[in-house]
Amino acid sequence: MLVNGLPSDVLSVADRGLLYGDGVFETILCEAGRPVLLAGHTQRLENGCRRLGLAKQELPTILADIREVAKQDDCVVKVIVTRGKRQRGYVYDKQDNTSTRIVYRDDLPNIPIDYYRQGIELTKCEYALPDNKQLAGIKHLNRLDQVMARSEWEKEFQEGVMLADDGRIVEGTMTNIFIESNQQWLTPKLENSGILGVMRQWVMRNSYRAEIECVEKDILLTELQNAQSIFVCNSVVGIWPVTKFEGKDYPISQAVSSLMQEANSTLTNLYPV
Repeated sequence: MLVNGLPSDVLSVADRGLLYGDGVFETILCEAGRPVLLAGHTQRLENGCRRLGLAKQELPTILADIREVAKQDDCVVKVIVTRGKRQRGYVYDKQDNTSTRIVYRDDLPNIPIDYYRQGIELTKCEYALPDNKQLAGIKHLNRLDQVMARSEWEKEFQEGVMLADDGRIVEGTMTNIFIESNQQWLTPKLENSGILGVMRQWVMRNSYRAEIECVEKDILLTELQNAQSIFVCNSVVGIWPVTKFEGKDYPISQAVSSLMQEANSTLTNLYPV
């Protein structure tokens, strides 16, 4: 673990990331020390820092930290940027460029191969994701919505879909969602809430390889239930086909299989197919 570039596992109890969740983060898959989808992660980190008024993080510094903790291993690296230690209270000096940069590594998640080959079961979360246009899309440190939603089940499901208060589909607790309908991939618009996933971005750019158009739109629960096929994705796990939702079975379509093959061949072979 590095804190501001130095080996440490110590953080001030007065750090605003701890006190207020005042910061952003990225979780990056590394294959043999190589960050996967690095451009998407660094662009989102830069955008999150800009929108929250956090100190800009220099890319060479971030890359040096990632290389230091990843070594040459297969692992997951987390990059966290907070507003750092400031005076007590919500107000902060906008001229102060203080920040805390934390970079550390974890082992790869132990994901059963069946999640890729046979698909997963999705459940609907009762916890509604509130709208907040000011924070929509940012991977900020406030993850209590996801913690509350994920606490609704143990191991009987692999992922849960989160809805807005008005019933629109937003995302999974840790993934973005795509449904196949009328020869199109549909994924929820994230103007009011949710995270603009790096893997979501990759899918939208590469859906043409599966000869299918990708469209962002408001998606209702009934559309999810009536989908031809469903998958969820994030940059650490890749693409998981959904083969069961609310008692209904869904096929793994050729379009999903093609996207999974493309991710495996162009991004990393850490995504099984």
